[in-house]
Amino acid sequence: MSLDWLYGFDELNAYRLDTKTGKERLEAQVKNLPGLLNLAGIVLPKKPRILCLMAGSCIEGIAFAKVYDADVTCVDLQERLLSKGLREAKKRKLKLRVIRGDVREPSELVGGKFDLVTVLGQPLPHIAIFDFDQTISGVKKLLAKNGTFLIDQSDLIFRILPQYKDAMTHNLEPPVFSIHRNLNARHGYFERLYYSRTRHDSYKTYLWAPWIIEYMLKKNGFTKVEVKPYVDPYNMAQTYLHIATNS
Repeated sequence: MSLDWLYGFDELNAYRLDTKTGKERLEAQVKNLPGLLNLAGIVLPKKPRILCLMAGSCIEGIAFAKVYDADVTCVDLQERLLSKGLREAKKRKLKLRVIRGDVREPSELVGGKFDLVTVLGQPLPHIAIFDFDQTISGVKKLLAKNGTFLIDQSDLIFRILPQYKDAMTHNLEPPVFSIHRNLNARHGYFERLYYSRTRHDSYKTYLWAPWIIEYMLKKNGFTKVEVKPYVDPYNMAQTYLHIATNS
């Protein structure tokens, strides 16, 4: 499925800066970011370098640039979303650059060392577990000494599967209908077929859980890893912060 179509779904409007809910979510991020970093135990230096991976329309990146006067780089495959974030950052006169690229090889996209690398907004369902393993390896090379890799992700296995439906409609106009196509236990995803009056496509959702992320961080050489429960103040959803320090 084209991610442009996916992010047109009403329930994902909060991740697009050209929508009312997207702008509300940005302001919520600006307000709540210090509390999030305080919970994670992260203290940033003055004018930190921050790399936001799977950044979408750069909502978290803009918040970091505004709150911490940070030099922010946002990476994503979706050029349209990145361009929305860049326009908003320029309007606010913030130091933010965007790079369209594959996050599996972050060290090939950017240079230098970063005080903080993030994967925020719970985008991991868009990436395969084996691919994100490569991402973590690349992040390790980019972190400054005592730099931090911060990931937020809810437990999709327990959040989605108990209420999973073989067929369902989505809050869209015109209506979109989806049906279950496949559950791939080996690669950890389910796939659904989506139909509207004018198009159809399939989409995979990868099933992440806190223990998987913690294991992968430790597997890639992070010796100090913490996992903390966190409630996203914008949508009041239970999630988990994964904090890995490059000691």
